[in-house]
Amino acid sequence: MSDFTLQQLDDAYQDYFSIEHAISLNARPLDIALPDAAALQNAIPAPFLMASEASSLNNSALRALNRLGELAEELALYLQQQARKIDLLLQYVLQQQDNNSQRYHTLSYGGSGCCFLADTAMAPLQVLELKIFLDNNDGAVFCYGQVLSCEPAADGQWQIKVVFNRIRDEDRELIVRASLHQQSRLLKQKADQRQQKNS
Repeated sequence: MSDFTLQQLDDAYQDYFSIEHAISLNARPLDIALPDAAALQNAIPAPFLMASEASSLNNSALRALNRLGELAEELALYLQQQARKIDLLLQYVLQQQDNNSQRYHTLSYGGSGCCFLADTAMAPLQVLELKIFLDNNDGAVFCYGQVLSCEPAADGQWQIKVVFNRIRDEDRELIVRASLHQQSRLLKQKADQRQQKNS
């Protein structure tokens, strides 16, 4: 069913750090061999391509403005407001891609893969079609993954660990950036809580 061994998946899972945080994802088991990179590119729904493109355009535009100095502040604010409008529209379009019957919430995620709870077991090496919906308008990613492990969890559920092994480089970067943003938000929250306790 796959060219990957469990050892290779385990090694790949260690490539990036993971953060414990719940985001929404769709996971659909496929009864096929792992699609190749060309098949992935052809399968990505248009809203996911649009979201990825919009995110990279926003980042490059703001980087260019930062080099202009103080004069660019108002222009940067305006562009951020326009980007926010586009983000809201894209978020609505992406919500239409979210299938309730295939929805799960991560226990953790990172650039290599994710971990989530499911009501039914999934076999190791099982190929999954994944739609990952990142928090805070950080975007959404369509990719293929494979089950690394499936272990019993509480309440008759199963803890599924998945490796993203057919994913565009720019989408992996998006997930890494989102996990770093979430990590910095958590650190800021903890710092604020410590400050409140000490005051």
